[in-house]
Amino acid sequence: VKFIVKPDRQDEFLKVMRNNIHQTMTSEPNALQFILGKDVDDDNTFYLHEEYKSRADHQDPHSKTKYYDECIAFFGTEPFTEPHIADEYTLAHDGPAEKVKNVEAICLNVELCIKPEVREEFLDVIRNNKEGSDKEPLCLQYSWGENENTPNTFHFHEEYIGEEGLAAHNAAPHFAVWEEFASKGSPFAKPPIVHKFKALLD
Repeated sequence: VKFIVKPDRQDEFLKVMRNNIHQTMTSEPNALQFILGKDVDDDNTFYLHEEYKSRADHQDPHSKTKYYDECIAFFGTEPFTEPHIADEYTLAHDGPAEKVKNVEAICLNVELCIKPEVREEFLDVIRNNKEGSDKEPLCLQYSWGENENTPNTFHFHEEYIGEEGLAAHNAAPHFAVWEEFASKGSPFAKPPIVHKFKALLD
């Protein structure tokens, strides 16, 4: 999810969202991750990444809680400069075995729209990239999956220990394979979207 928050509403926004995160992670057993972060270049832009064991776990109980209702009520008070953007996707790999603790990290939320004719090659490259990323000592997370409603649109959430972690990832052999794919021909149906942000602790 992406939010662009009015400067004079940020304190309210952070209070509501931090309560939502805390309540979700402490009271919902099937809520696996809920991270809030701020854009590295724009102090008014914030991002969320949430993971649940199933879509049903987000619909019920999460969306039927008091703290969720408080978020929706706050959203109705026009705290944003433009409508927020939310994307749902199913992980293409196993999710975390236990709840993921929020830590200081440099994070990426990425959207890639792939042309159908290169889909299988793309999937091979990304599986290789994830396998390699999961072995990087400074990579905390590399999650990805396909949009629930739009075929061939893929979303990624990545977390690294500092800028050095991201730099190490970008210099890794498996990332070079991705770079070769991305620069070969024209594999994208539209330009990639990359949001970089710093995780905000609870």
